Amino acid sequence: MTIHAPPLPLAERARRLRQAVTELALEALAFSPRAKVETTVHGWLSKGFDPTDPDGEAVLARALALAADLAMVLPSASGSTAIDRLLRQRRPQPGEEDAYEALREIRFRLLRIKGEDGAGILLLDDIADGATLRLCNDTLPAMPGLTLAMRLCPIPGSDAFIAVSAVTPLDDATLAVARPFIRPGGKGLSNPHRCAEAIYRHVLRHGGLEVPGLTDTSGRLGQASEFPYGPEDSDIDALAFAWAEAELGDDDLALARRMADSDNLIEAVSTGAFARHCGRDDLADGYGKLASVMMETLQRRARSGWGGRAPSLDAIAAAISRKVATGELPPSVRELFEELRRQVRVLPAGSHGDADLDRLIQRIQALRAKTVDQGCTEQEALTAAEKVAELLDRYGLSLSELDLRRQACEGVGIETTRRRTGPIDECAPSVAAFFDCRTWIEKNPAGLLRHVFFGLPADVEAAHYLYDLIEIAFATETERFKAGAVYAELHSSERRGGTNSFQVGLGHGIARKLHTLREEREAAMVRSTGRDLVPIKASVVDDELERLGISFKVKDRRAGRTVLTDAYEAGHEAADRFDIHPGLHRRGERKTR
Repeated sequence: MTIHAPPLPLAERARRLRQAVTELALEALAFSPRAKVETTVHGWLSKGFDPTDPDGEAVLARALALAADLAMVLPSASGSTAIDRLLRQRRPQPGEEDAYEALREIRFRLLRIKGEDGAGILLLDDIADGATLRLCNDTLPAMPGLTLAMRLCPIPGSDAFIAVSAVTPLDDATLAVARPFIRPGGKGLSNPHRCAEAIYRHVLRHGGLEVPGLTDTSGRLGQASEFPYGPEDSDIDALAFAWAEAELGDDDLALARRMADSDNLIEAVSTGAFARHCGRDDLADGYGKLASVMMETLQRRARSGWGGRAPSLDAIAAAISRKVATGELPPSVRELFEELRRQVRVLPAGSHGDADLDRLIQRIQALRAKTVDQGCTEQEALTAAEKVAELLDRYGLSLSELDLRRQACEGVGIETTRRRTGPIDECAPSVAAFFDCRTWIEKNPAGLLRHVFFGLPADVEAAHYLYDLIEIAFATETERFKAGAVYAELHSSERRGGTNSFQVGLGHGIARKLHTLREEREAAMVRSTGRDLVPIKASVVDDELERLGISFKVKDRRAGRTVLTDAYEAGHEAADRFDIHPGLHRRGERKTR
């Protein structure tokens, strides 16, 4: 025999349902834009609000509760609300089914207390549609004639309701604000959301009917209620709260730099402005420091050449101005952004403060222009490569370790016209290593591949130069291969694969050659001077990459390629003709070819 538990009394069902629905409604706030809550409160309290006033806490707490109430049911462009998004993405836990059903039917209503219908049941008349509702109540005073604005949810399986929101008593002036939203003929409210927003704004700006136990919340307020966010809400909040108390550790700073992007920066600045509005200057400083780190990181990225996906501060400032113009953000956010921006000092690319370094870079650029823009013979290219290596070595050995560490790293982005990698791309790591740089490949906004070389300024310029030389070599040697015997013997269906095989061999050969030359160059430098610049440069570059907050994805390219042997070997032979070895020696020591 199955024994069924007796049904719970309606009052107990209402209490449990109210608790579950309230918890879900608070959870739904995570699906609404935080900036909307802050902007709404800013707008309501933009004039005459003093957070140091003894009643300031109560006013601010009430404003936050009402703004959160609006944010939960604010329709998006598609018509869905934060509650809709929560219920779609979150499966109900055991016992939450009634709460889900109730939340789907939440409605904002204008109600007048009619009387009581037994213990714990309040009778309410809906002013907009004329219906009489039964409210399970343990908080509202039984004051016939009292007019209220609040949201109700039905109790599944009954004809009763529960209240789920801040309850707002309405005096005559506030009710007059709501009346334009009441459709004639008992057809309800024309726009419940706009009606609620108009009522809340009027009450916050002009005051409303005060009812003991409903509107007097000051006795329940604590310090935490001044500011609605805590360190558990997001990584941004956690870092800002930690920074408000003490300096961040290295791991926290690294996290802040990795988080640097447009959305996170705007959130940090807007929340800092809101904290200042709430009188929490300590938290405002924490969010401000976090925003400053993000600004500095974005500026460093722009200087590094990583800017393919790094938004500029100008672009972010423009985005904030657009949000201010549409009312999505208050003007104080733009003011704080500009204030923080003036404090960030990152020298733009090309500002070295070293006349010798500037002259060196200009000479490399001039050689590159002569080689690439005007064209050159193989011998002219080799002579230019020799000059670059000579200039770099002479300049590097003239500096102390301190001088090297004072240099600011830079980067250069080399655009391609390709969406997929090819044989020439395999030369980039060898070029970077040869000139003590780091390199990575990314996609620009158009989806095209982009090489970035990052390191000390002169090394980056030299890497750019050598990459351009290799491009010229690929074009020249590929044309020579197509005019040769190996290509002529290929069937027409094999020629495309043969050309690719040739270029794979050419790329592998150049990379191998650069690796060997790098080892010889380092060994010769240590033998002749007793100095090894490579570890110092590597340390400088790694420290700057850490400050950029950049993380890389390394793809495994060890999978073999299918190539035509003869064409591949021809590529290796062509690589042997790409001889920059003389560039590693001083004048008078050039090897004969």
